[in-house]
Amino acid sequence: MTALEVVPDPRDRRGRRYSLPSLIAIALCAVAAGARSYSSIADWAVAAPREVLVRLGIRFRVPSEATIRQVLGRVEGDGLDLVLGRYLSDAGDNDSGGERVAVAVDGKTVRGARAGEESAPHLVSAVTHTGGVVLGQCRTADKSNEISAVRRLLRGIDLVGAVVTVDAMHTQKATARCLRERCRAEYVMVVKANQPGLLARIRELPWEQVPVVWSDPLERGHGREEARIYKIVTVTRGLRFPYAQQVIEITRRRRRIGADRWSIEVVYAICSLPCEQAPPKLLARWIRGHWSIENRVHWVRDVTFDEDRSTVRAGHGPQVMATLRNTAISLHRRAGQSNIAQACRRVAVNPHRAVDLVLRS
Repeated sequence: MTALEVVPDPRDRRGRRYSLPSLIAIALCAVAAGARSYSSIADWAVAAPREVLVRLGIRFRVPSEATIRQVLGRVEGDGLDLVLGRYLSDAGDNDSGGERVAVAVDGKTVRGARAGEESAPHLVSAVTHTGGVVLGQCRTADKSNEISAVRRLLRGIDLVGAVVTVDAMHTQKATARCLRERCRAEYVMVVKANQPGLLARIRELPWEQVPVVWSDPLERGHGREEARIYKIVTVTRGLRFPYAQQVIEITRRRRRIGADRWSIEVVYAICSLPCEQAPPKLLARWIRGHWSIENRVHWVRDVTFDEDRSTVRAGHGPQVMATLRNTAISLHRRAGQSNIAQACRRVAVNPHRAVDLVLRS
């Protein structure tokens, strides 16, 4: 509640019946219990015992759906993201085991929030690999502007000493300099055809003479098998990309279980850390872990909270609801829950659990 007090209140000072932290806390408790809309948030508040509402700062009349809709639709989304992201970040990622914290950055379009001729809002998020905690999120006008939005997001997060993983879209010199010089963080970046010069210089390296230094165990899932092998080259000059010190060649072999033929894909990545600080096993873990943002956050928002069919479209509502979902997922994971749908059901049967999750995290 103290952290939420710094969120800018969009309302006029006159006529405020409820404090902004109380309304946001109610919405967060409801979302942690599985609420997907303004009406379901209001239903949770109506059903909550009086002592629960008192803990959230509501002492008289329960806020209506209209109040919740108006306030959440007007709260500035990036400001709320910044406050909640810093709050979660201050708690730290306790699962890192003394290693550098790894953070994945990627974007997601809230498809259900498209209104008329306007495009659906596109949000970029930063999520820890191990804990699945969302450290920050910001909105961009559309997917084409995601590159600049990511740099804005990174500058607002405490990333000192962390390793940030990004996909090929964000393999940009300006992003690399932002991470190393502004954020004092390291990077692992995938290199594809959007950087043709860099990709050509990497392909020219004598990979045939480089031994395999690491291979992942064979993975099975979703009806297919996948194996990966890694070759790594240390570079000092010639790559012409800021702060790059290692180049990684990842060869992926995939096939459907029971099939005879394997498909082979070769992917390249670069890292700003030397081999002494980023050995092959750790690099392989960071590269695989980048997709945690898809599996642990985006997929959960789509499946558990049905985000892509959400009818919240007006104002800042779509981003604010996405922020509440991110925060609820992060709080559940911090509480040791891996199945978020199950965690929401358990919280839904007892409003006291929701308040304990939000206020004692």
